[in-house]
Amino acid sequence: MDASLKAMLSSRYFFTKGVKANDEYEQFWIRYKPGRVVRKHLSKYGRNDLRVKLCAVGLLLLLALYVSVALLLALGSIGMAWMLFSLFNLLSPTHILLSETGLQLHWLRSFCNVAGPIVGWDRLSHLSIAPVKNTFGSVDAALEFNVLANGIPLKQRMLYALFAPNMTSGWWRGERCKIMLKLDGIASSDDRKRLQMALKKFLPSYRIDSSVTDELNLAIRVESYTDLWLDALSSSKRIRQEMLEPGTHILGGKYVVVRHIGGGGQAVVYEATERVSAGNGAIGETPVILKEFVLPAHAGVNVRKRVLSNIQREAKILKELHCENIVRFIDFFVDDQRAYLVLERIDGLTLQDYVENSGAFTERDTVAMALQMCEILKNLHSSVPPVIHRDFTPDNLMIDKNKRLKLIDFNVAEHLEASDTNSVVGKHAYIPPEQFRGKASEHSDIYAMGATMFFLLTAQEPEAISVSVPRQFNCSISNELDAIVRKATAQDVKDRFDSWSSVQKELLQLWNGRYGGSHPD
Repeated sequence: MDASLKAMLSSRYFFTKGVKANDEYEQFWIRYKPGRVVRKHLSKYGRNDLRVKLCAVGLLLLLALYVSVALLLALGSIGMAWMLFSLFNLLSPTHILLSETGLQLHWLRSFCNVAGPIVGWDRLSHLSIAPVKNTFGSVDAALEFNVLANGIPLKQRMLYALFAPNMTSGWWRGERCKIMLKLDGIASSDDRKRLQMALKKFLPSYRIDSSVTDELNLAIRVESYTDLWLDALSSSKRIRQEMLEPGTHILGGKYVVVRHIGGGGQAVVYEATERVSAGNGAIGETPVILKEFVLPAHAGVNVRKRVLSNIQREAKILKELHCENIVRFIDFFVDDQRAYLVLERIDGLTLQDYVENSGAFTERDTVAMALQMCEILKNLHSSVPPVIHRDFTPDNLMIDKNKRLKLIDFNVAEHLEASDTNSVVGKHAYIPPEQFRGKASEHSDIYAMGATMFFLLTAQEPEAISVSVPRQFNCSISNELDAIVRKATAQDVKDRFDSWSSVQKELLQLWNGRYGGSHPD
């Protein structure tokens, strides 16, 4: 273990009673705060959001029902059992202990100090990341411990089933049980580090799914990076105040700015080179793109946190997507009070620039581009949960020298969760009616794709909130392709294509019928 990391962790209190992990690190205490998950979802609802009101009213009615039944039964055995179960449903473990003997949940509160039974490491068959649906209708990522329960006494099973019903499943009966820790409920990046070290020490690598390592690494780096930047902003002054000049060295010379490309809002984009040792004293240089996020010196804490949340979201989405039609995420870091995403450099032009320089695409090339757009949407919408881009436009799609299309920007993309798509973002000419109402979905990206096809075919911006009809501007366009664009940009979601695969099917039929079945490169 890195000495500085060990020194940092050994100086931290591992749980509220003030007990530290011993110097040999034979046990690791993880603080667990599931209330963070609830607050995260609630924070994304407006004060007057009807769903929040309904949720609050529903909880009050449920509480009233419980109390009424309990009184009706005069606190009889059934009423007591029901009330206890409801109470336990609201309680969650405050700490997880990982030691040489196994995993153990702890309830360390001012009114109780309870330890659950130890689940030995030999009973853990494998560890993975699983989506868990919550009461808000969205999905949270959870660390899923799969337990072989043969031989565990019923009394121990009941403790977990009663005291942690929201974190466990299968404990009443069955040979396989689960313990699920929502990643957003783990208290801090330090707790994630301890969790990662404990898993590495106590579990064989073949029992740990690769998704666990990827998820924990990203979560650790994002939170540590957030803490570093917020701390830097409050404790020092920025050295460089202006836009970065060519030749500027960043992160101790690892990255060298080549030129400014563009940007807007809170992000500035640079072309740069990454300098890495190639052995024998030689330095290799790899072209990259630096997406820089700069905050004004007077920005408040809430502004900083909001921007950092946007960076975290974009990094997380890019990290999880693996598609040759989507720009590759390389790294992110903080330097001189600025945050940077490092992305693959693509040698080419955006579709916007290409059309402005060379004019409208031919029908054949448009269909070829549209089929690649379907591949991009396939990767986005097939994610768990689906990723809604919300800004699928010609200036966010780049074509390289090999005619391969790449999606290059995710600044406003969101995972499809009930609380995540309420804001209106994107370019108005490419936004469907439901997105204007803050209800973006997969169908919204299909609309934007249809509007982008219109732009490629006509070299004109589509009219906002309207069905795009390219044949009105170019009579050489086939009726079949015109119909595809019209259906993709239908105003009512019910009249639109229901998925990327439906669009792809009709495009392939058109391609095979007009171009002899040869598949586009």
